[in-house]
Amino acid sequence: MLPLLSFFLKYLKIYRGGMTKRSPHQPAVTVLIPARNAANTLAETLESLLGQSYKDFSVVVVDDDSTDKTREIASAFATRFPEGRFQVVDGPGQGIPAARNTGFDQTLSEFVANLDADDICEPDRLLRQVTALQENPDWVAVGGPVSVIDGAGQKIGALASPATASAVRRQLYEKCCLYHSAMLFRREAVMRAGQYRQAFPVAEDYDLYLRLLEQGDIGVLNEPLVRYRRHDHQTTAKLSLEHRMFADMALLSAISRKHNGQELQFHEGRLASDVGAALQAELQERGFSVLSPKIARHIARRVRQVEPSFTQLRSLLLAKNAKARNLKETAKALLV
Repeated sequence: MLPLLSFFLKYLKIYRGGMTKRSPHQPAVTVLIPARNAANTLAETLESLLGQSYKDFSVVVVDDDSTDKTREIASAFATRFPEGRFQVVDGPGQGIPAARNTGFDQTLSEFVANLDADDICEPDRLLRQVTALQENPDWVAVGGPVSVIDGAGQKIGALASPATASAVRRQLYEKCCLYHSAMLFRREAVMRAGQYRQAFPVAEDYDLYLRLLEQGDIGVLNEPLVRYRRHDHQTTAKLSLEHRMFADMALLSAISRKHNGQELQFHEGRLASDVGAALQAELQERGFSVLSPKIARHIARRVRQVEPSFTQLRSLLLAKNAKARNLKETAKALLV
């Protein structure tokens, strides 16, 4: 009987331990904020979260190797959010995609809201977006238009977005038409897609959208729920032609996956020639059945700015359009 009693007491101890160590309620939403040297704006960003009408959320700030008071400012907000609902984690200091992935790895919530450390949420942002995803199970994410503010927080304009999920799908296969700071994702969809990819620095958001479209639709709400700040120090203000070409790489990769499930491979240091070669291969193999003339011109023009010798590509564009008797597109190809 003694061994049986011992077994029973051991089992009871494990059972009680399990009961007492249950994790607290997991919030439905995690707001993910990558921050690097964001001391001038981070407090205002976090204040906008304290004013949310939707309360079932937590916040993860990824301090990505800041050298200013970013971490100190973030840490001061810990006591202003409910216990266990706010944390500051160290980023790897390897760029924006790696910082975003670090934040995603800290989340277990159903939804993840992206927010840049210099932008501001409207009070109903989370409520409206969570409701939209709950009402549209085929949506893997939701975004929308944004208001534009200056460095002092004054409204200076607005940026529109496509009005419907079908319009988002159509336009994303031409260019990036969504604003990352205004996006709410289904976490599992992002994890299945492979999170953000280091191969597409700066255009990591566009690359992710295109991969998410392979799982479902990206919806939109036709109201600005985020104030997007424009100032001289933000990353997007420093985009070079080379950075913009990463978006072209992401688009060509998505087109290739859509057609035959294969991922195009690009090599650092040979960006212009690789994009050009990939574009020519798409045109040669499939004509314009997948890659439209408009997109071909758009990409070829960017590549040509870096690599002027594009006689072969222009000839190919002319030949394809002339054969199709598309005189308008043939004429436009001369401008490439």
